[in-house]
Amino acid sequence: MLKADNLSKRYGRHTVLNRVTVSIAAGEFVAIMGPSGSGKTTLLNLLSGLDKPTSGRVNAPGRKQRAFVFQDYNLLESLNAQRNATLTARFSGRRPARGQVAEVFDSLGLAGLERRLPAQLSGGQQQRVAVARVLLAQAPYIFADEPTGALDDATASTVLSHLRAAARDGASVVMVTHSHLAAEAADRIISLEEVAHAGVA
Repeated sequence: MLKADNLSKRYGRHTVLNRVTVSIAAGEFVAIMGPSGSGKTTLLNLLSGLDKPTSGRVNAPGRKQRAFVFQDYNLLESLNAQRNATLTARFSGRRPARGQVAEVFDSLGLAGLERRLPAQLSGGQQQRVAVARVLLAQAPYIFADEPTGALDDATASTVLSHLRAAARDGASVVMVTHSHLAAEAADRIISLEEVAHAGVA
């Protein structure tokens, strides 16, 4: 269970989030939606521990075991696609089996690209490598910032199916998206416009 109580975030005099309370169960896939500038990525960063709230707190046992899909992919330029995809797992002390890596790459349309460096991949391919990194990590907490933003509809559907499967396997999956189609894949949608009025999601 990931639980945030009365989270607020201010930058100088500008309040981005004000007393937001959120609970996300293990095995739940949640989509966060809202207009640009509403604080979607800020909330994701607070829930994941990448940023600290101005006030309030987040309780997420074992949150250090987490995996991310960043909006700008965050691949290491010196590592090929396969090594980037297995990086989080290896940092956690796991070494994914070669067959598992091949299966994930094939399902994401990345077969044959394992040895390519990020500079040799398109934006969509880099995004899929970032998704593969999350899937191979098998972490109990997954945080995804616009994970389908650079993908065509068919590939986006595959990525969302993988995230749903991770939730079915017990992970808490939190996704920021501007796509209503992507959000429909989630078990629950948190609208920051509604949270701004009610304070609770």
